Amino acid sequence: MIELLKKYFENKKDIAFAFLYGSYAKGNATRLSDVDIAVYFYPKERHPIEYEKEIFHDTENEVWADIERLLRREVELLILNRASANVASSAIRGIPLVINDWGLYIDFMEVITDVAENFMDFVINDYMEKRP
Repeated sequence: MIELLKKYFENKKDIAFAFLYGSYAKGNATRLSDVDIAVYFYPKERHPIEYEKEIFHDTENEVWADIERLLRREVELLILNRASANVASSAIRGIPLVINDWGLYIDFMEVITDVAENFMDFVINDYMEKRP
């Protein structure tokens, strides 16, 4: 499956990077599991890094349908450009399928992990303050 996905994403020039995450990446998928794939489409502008934006890309549905056809499985396609920092941070810890732009990936990773870390610190501190 991973090799099929890598080959597919090698030819997708509108995608900067893609990851397999979730149960298939962790090795605990069952026959009922869907395939979780996260993709980051090249943004119109490199800075600021695009995340949590309600932007739709022309080929999203095509990519999703292609992958479902290729794998013959249900696919959950996460668009990293729209994902929350916490979800995106988790997804990019999966298995890289393609990284066409290392600079953009590193910029994205730095921003996302920083925002996710700050959010977790806030949640923990808030919980500790409210705890009896």
